[in-house]
Amino acid sequence: MIFPPKTTTVGKIVSKHGFKGNLNIQIESKFFDEINERDYLFVVIDQKGVPFLIESLNPNKQIVKLQFVDTENQALDLVGKPIAILFQESHHETGQNPLDGFQLFDQNKHFIGYIEGIETYPGHEMLVVNRENCEILIPLIEEWITNLDEDLRTLQMTLPEGLTNPEDYED
Repeated sequence: MIFPPKTTTVGKIVSKHGFKGNLNIQIESKFFDEINERDYLFVVIDQKGVPFLIESLNPNKQIVKLQFVDTENQALDLVGKPIAILFQESHHETGQNPLDGFQLFDQNKHFIGYIEGIETYPGHEMLVVNRENCEILIPLIEEWITNLDEDLRTLQMTLPEGLTNPEDYED
C-alpha cells in the first residue's frame, strides 16, 4: 500500500495575480527558504494535499505559478486554500497551530511579540511568544482575546500587568 507523503502547512493562497493563473501566497517566515522553483507545493483541497509543481516563483516568494493552473478561473478556485510542503523532521510540527507567526498585541495596541506555538500545560494552553529574542508564555484564555484578524495575522489580548515583562520578576 502506498501512503501519501506527510506535509507541513506553511501558509495559504491569498489571491490571484493577473489573468494567467499566477497566485499571491502568504508563507510563514520560518518556511520561507524551503520553497523553491521546481519543488512541489501541496494545495489542501477537501482535506487532502494535492501536489502542484512550482513553475515559477518571484524573488520575494509572494507570487507563484503552479503547473496546470493557467487561467484566472483556475486560480480563483484555489484562493483561500492552505498550502503545504513535504514534511521534514526539522520542522518539529506537533500539530496544526493556526496562530503560528501571528503578531501579539496587548489591550493598548503595544506589540508584544510573534506567536511561535501553543503548548499544553496543566490547566490550559499557553502561547509561546518570541519577544526580543526571549521566549515568554502567555495563557491562552478566550476571555482575554479582544481581536483576532486573520488577514493581518494579528491577535490582540487584554493581559494582566507584568505578564509580558519577565525581566521584572525577582529570582
